[in-house]
Amino acid sequence: MSDAAQRLDIGGTLSAAMVAITDNIGRYGAMALVMAALGGAVDTYAPRAGNMIGNVALFFLSVLAVFHTLQARLPGVAIRPRFGAAFGFSLLTNLAVIFGLLLLIVPGLMMLARWAVGLPALLREDLSVSEAMGRSSQLTQGNRWRILGLGLLIWTPFLIVMILVGGLISVMIGDQSLDSLPFNMLVNLMAAGATILSGICWTLAYLTLSGDADESALADIFA
Repeated sequence: MSDAAQRLDIGGTLSAAMVAITDNIGRYGAMALVMAALGGAVDTYAPRAGNMIGNVALFFLSVLAVFHTLQARLPGVAIRPRFGAAFGFSLLTNLAVIFGLLLLIVPGLMMLARWAVGLPALLREDLSVSEAMGRSSQLTQGNRWRILGLGLLIWTPFLIVMILVGGLISVMIGDQSLDSLPFNMLVNLMAAGATILSGICWTLAYLTLSGDADESALADIFA
C-alpha cells in the first residue's frame, strides 16, 4: 500500500461522507432509529444503566459504519467487523485519551487525532490492537490538526443543538421534560447520526491515506 503524505481537505471529506450516507440512507437511517428507540427507552426507564448501554450501542454503530463503508469502497476485499478486537482498540485508546485530557488537554487531543483511523485500519488490514494504533499513528502524520478540525465539525453542531433544544424545552415546558422519552430519543438519535458520520469520515480518510482509494475518491477527499 502507498503511504504518500496527503493534505486532508476537511470539506471534501465531509462532502464524501454525506454522499455515502445519502446513498445508504435506508441502512444508516434504520441504525440511527434503533439507537434512538433503545437509548431513549433505557435513559428514560433505566437511567442508571443508560450511560453504559448507550456507550456500548454507540460503539457497535461506529464499528458498523466503518465496516459498511469499507465494504462499499472495497467490494472485492473480504472484511469482517471483528467486534472483539474493535472493542479492545476502542477501550485502550479511549482510556489513553481520557488520561491525556485529564493531565493536559492538548496531549489528549493529539492522541485522539493520532488514532482516528485506527479502527478502519484494524478491520481492513486484519491488525492487532497495538498494530492498528501504530498504523494509524503512521498514516495520520502531518494531518492531525486537520483531523481535530474535522472532528470538531462533526461533533460541535450536535452539542450546540442539544444545548439549545434542551434549554428551549426546559424554558417552555419545564426541567422534568428533559427526562422524558421524546427528549431522550432525540438525544440518542442525534448522537447516533454524529457517530455514523464520524465513522464514515475516518474510514474515507484511512482509505486515501493508505492508498486504497481510487483517484476520483482521492480528489474528493484530499487537496
